[in-house]
Amino acid sequence: KVLKFGRKSLREGVALNNVLAIIESEAKQGAIAVVVSAIDDATDRLIELFNKAIKGDNYSIILEEKKKLYQSSPDNNELNQLLKELENLLEQLSKKGDKSGITLNDIMAFGELCSVSFISSLLIKRQINAKPIDARKFLKVDKIGNSTLVNYPQSTMFCKLYFEHFDFKTVPVITGFIASDELNQTHTLGRNGSNYSASLIANFLEAEELQNWTTVDGIFTAKPELVPDARLIKKMSFQEAHELANFGVNVLHPKTIEPLMEKGIPLRIVNTLNKEGEGTLISNNGGESGIKAVSALQDIVLITIEGRGLLGKVGIDARIFKVLSDQGIGVRLISQASSERGIGFVVDCENGELAVKLLQREFVLELERKSISSIHLNRKMAIIAIVGKHNYVLEKAISGLRRNKIFMHLISNSISGNHISLVIDSNYLNKGLNIVHSQVFGVIKTVNVFCLGKGVVGSTLIDQILETNEKVVVDRKLRINVVGVADSKQFIFNPSGVNLNWKKDLQGSSQKNSLKTIIQKLKDSYLENIVVADNTASQDVSDNYLQFLNAGFDIVAANKKLNSGNYTRYKEVQNVIRQRGSLFYYETNVGAGLPIIDTLKHLKESADTITKIRGVFSGSLSYLFNTFSISGRSFAEILLEAKEKGLTEPDPREDLSGLDVARKLIILSREIGLKVELEEVEVENLIPQELIGKASFDSFIAEEHQLNRHYEAIKNKLPEGKVLRYVGDLDVAQQKLKVSLIETDQNSSLGNIKGADSIFEVYTQAYGEQPIVIQGAGAGGEVTARGVYSDLIRMGRKY
Repeated sequence: KVLKFGRKSLREGVALNNVLAIIESEAKQGAIAVVVSAIDDATDRLIELFNKAIKGDNYSIILEEKKKLYQSSPDNNELNQLLKELENLLEQLSKKGDKSGITLNDIMAFGELCSVSFISSLLIKRQINAKPIDARKFLKVDKIGNSTLVNYPQSTMFCKLYFEHFDFKTVPVITGFIASDELNQTHTLGRNGSNYSASLIANFLEAEELQNWTTVDGIFTAKPELVPDARLIKKMSFQEAHELANFGVNVLHPKTIEPLMEKGIPLRIVNTLNKEGEGTLISNNGGESGIKAVSALQDIVLITIEGRGLLGKVGIDARIFKVLSDQGIGVRLISQASSERGIGFVVDCENGELAVKLLQREFVLELERKSISSIHLNRKMAIIAIVGKHNYVLEKAISGLRRNKIFMHLISNSISGNHISLVIDSNYLNKGLNIVHSQVFGVIKTVNVFCLGKGVVGSTLIDQILETNEKVVVDRKLRINVVGVADSKQFIFNPSGVNLNWKKDLQGSSQKNSLKTIIQKLKDSYLENIVVADNTASQDVSDNYLQFLNAGFDIVAANKKLNSGNYTRYKEVQNVIRQRGSLFYYETNVGAGLPIIDTLKHLKESADTITKIRGVFSGSLSYLFNTFSISGRSFAEILLEAKEKGLTEPDPREDLSGLDVARKLIILSREIGLKVELEEVEVENLIPQELIGKASFDSFIAEEHQLNRHYEAIKNKLPEGKVLRYVGDLDVAQQKLKVSLIETDQNSSLGNIKGADSIFEVYTQAYGEQPIVIQGAGAGGEVTARGVYSDLIRMGRKY
């Protein structure tokens, strides 16, 4: 086996102790070779030393810091000799500069040379035979232009010769990253060079397995620091790993995979800090088929070439690729219409400007003649890559991105079917990754909720969510994350979610309430599936629904103002919702937690015709008249009791005015397609004429004797077996809307309700004289909040 250890694994402490224990354990089981990187930040230190020395600057402090990396092996003569040799080279550099003949590669090599000496000495102290080996003795490269290419035939031959008679009872500790040419000059293997060295040595020695020991548990379905729900991939194929390596997974690189693929040598990626972990195994087999990961690539640009003159003209793409390849510019992916009217392709950011200039020069005649209308450079792009065999993944990914107002500039599907690439604005990369990962893997989906209003309903809702969220995650694979709360004065915002101390945090917040500011903060965040929960009664908030929708947010509302307000405004919002595919749930507008809105939607979709709706729509007024009709208590006493129970508005006159019931009647009417305004509802005000206009509720209730006398007179006129109910009534054929206090038989469906129940009777052509009856608790912060919570959960199922 070949064991490779990265720079972070070689840090002093737990990681380094684990490295030594792992090597000891594996050496007891069979022949191993160890490949190591420079320790921690040694390479960066060496580059600093080179730059300072060649300028003649003082580098002594950095050199001393470099030496401290090996403080646990002070008596290592070979290591001390290496450090002395480094010091001599730096001294020559400082004196002669460029004329010294010493290169940056010569200096950087000391990172790995010191590392193998250091690790070997620590192993020997543990009674493990070990030998430091300089890979430059057998790892040979050719310098071609600006590229350093491994000479496979020479390297294979020299490596086999070197280890042909090697006694593997001694552990060879081999330098990564460095190689030499035919003149024995030092070269480095670039990014992931030590990993590349390890895979080459595994290839040359035809190893059983390459283990890459890092400080991560393996390869995940996405970067865990960007996607919290990312999961460890236990097995994947070389081809899948190769695709991921092309799309920025740090522990992989295409050139690292290729030597292993050639010989079919499995690669196991494991964590030095979790040495008992299973890690990720990459092999020819690769485990189960399906999507393996969602990765991302940044620092790219999109170049688009468009023009009607390209229609049907052969060879345009050949000219594009030739002019780019002549300058060494690689194209990462391309998308092209069959007509060739438009071509889009992606290159690295550093090559974007040059690529456009080259293309403008190549197509100068076409640009002058307008057959090519534009060669455009789109900056700040990113690629989201979905790696693995797929069926319906693309549709899911695109649907999730579009719902969150993230649109694709280019889509590319690999010929092998091993990956799909989506090019998006880099500003949306974090959010896009989470959305695509959630859609593709069907893991826990998150609804990020900003709550407007901290009254009875708002506070209860937030507490309900925080107290039951874990159960919802387990039962429904859905997380409701309250990211912010606003009252009339200030707001708090935390993308990770507020906690049970949110009230205290809100009270102490210095962020002044501004819907514009809140919208911008939510837009600027990486959050997906943002929902605004409007638990206010504010006209100003409902007037901002279009701004919420245009920002890509969905809405859940207990606030009735939009749905019962100006019809033109109402239809404008509804049209935007339909056009954008946005979600707007407002079940609690009418029946608190009762499913009246949902029922009407289903009836309408079933092509049944609703002829009449009537019922007791107000839980507070239901409680008031249910109790008053059958008890000997005064009307004012029961009204104050309802207020104390939280069944009424803070000023119960709002309930008594009948306007709330009228709004509910308007909402129901519009739900079945009627074009009606609030002014069209005939409303009976329950406040006696002589008490209308009182400045406050206190001054109103101070005249309770008049209130009681008024309602005692009404009650005394009731025939036997009759009770009072405040009823909303919609006659669809006549388009007549009425809210009034009626007397009804106590054994009827309306007369039978108890407590604060609401009841809705829905008459349709299909059901005839027998109505659909929906009855249940119709008031109270707990019930209404639970209804809003239910809307949020239903909305989450749509994501």
